[in-house]
Amino acid sequence: MHLPGAKPGHTERLLPDPALLAPRGEVRPAGLTAMAGDGLPSTRTIAAVRAAVTPDVLRGHVARISGIEPLVAGGSLKVRSRDASAEDNGRVVEALARRFQDLGLTVRLHPFRWRGHQLFNVEAEHRVTGADSTVLITAHLDSTAANGEFFDADGEPRLYDPAVDPAPGADDDGSGTSGVMAAAECLKALLEDGGAPIRNVRFVLFNAEEQALAGSKFYARAAAAAGDRIAGVFQMDMIAGRQQGSTPTVEIHSGSSVPGPVVSASDALGGRVARTVPVIDPEVTVQQVTGADDPAVGRSDHASFHERGWAAVAVSEDLFSTPDGAPGNGTRQYHTPGDTLHDQDHSTDFAATVARSVTATALTLAGL
Repeated sequence: MHLPGAKPGHTERLLPDPALLAPRGEVRPAGLTAMAGDGLPSTRTIAAVRAAVTPDVLRGHVARISGIEPLVAGGSLKVRSRDASAEDNGRVVEALARRFQDLGLTVRLHPFRWRGHQLFNVEAEHRVTGADSTVLITAHLDSTAANGEFFDADGEPRLYDPAVDPAPGADDDGSGTSGVMAAAECLKALLEDGGAPIRNVRFVLFNAEEQALAGSKFYARAAAAAGDRIAGVFQMDMIAGRQQGSTPTVEIHSGSSVPGPVVSASDALGGRVARTVPVIDPEVTVQQVTGADDPAVGRSDHASFHERGWAAVAVSEDLFSTPDGAPGNGTRQYHTPGDTLHDQDHSTDFAATVARSVTATALTLAGL
């Protein structure tokens, strides 16, 4: 997650309005159709999500893109960093695109330039004939270790060098990326079982999120220019962080700095996720954070869609502090080389709960 100027534990959290957790009417921004699939996920969808989006599946995806295991099965290359300035960034893009292709999805790489680097967002889509709109399930594929401590050959402190320093990013945002991959695998299973969505389902992995949301800004701008009709965007950003012994808490961020219909539409989208979480795991606490004071405003890729008038939410671990200063219980290795699968705060069980909740909600909105 891109958090300029402060660590998550030093940012206030707006406590949720309980009314937002109940079904509510929806106001749609320009370019959206009226939303179908307003109920809870079906028994069939829940079963498919539980079978496809598992801790082991998520762990496998994170291990490959964070350097614990080879990036490609049978290969020898292990990823050192997915930073936008790192050579491995492009290799990860290729591997993720190949996996989407293996799932039978239509894959496109969306190029853009950032500070002299040629970068790519990865898009994979299942298209439905006659669909009125598209549901997006998203995350960011890049990483950073800008908050780490680094030393030169003489033992003197030095600045983070994104081109060479390790930035495994297992939680930020390897966890969200793994959730998107597992969601795509779940869709494949549902389609093979005869499922028939009424909307297009699109999986997008944005690059250079840590660089002021560069990739998603480019993507959303291009989507608007192309006249895309987007029913909703579900961004997973840091979903595995949970300190041992803490209460499992999911944050759902729908706050926007953009006024107008996008505000209520995003709140309604967040409400869908909030109603699904207890179906997946009744022991999990939900914090639906909304309004212009939402600390995630402008800090994850959902914000790029708010700017274009589309309903979007970012779903995360308990990342932000409360207004009274109590810290969140997510990872303590934010933007450091310690953000690995071996981090004691990294929970693939918790990540599975979050990813299942988002996947079930998104696929229900798509008509499954």
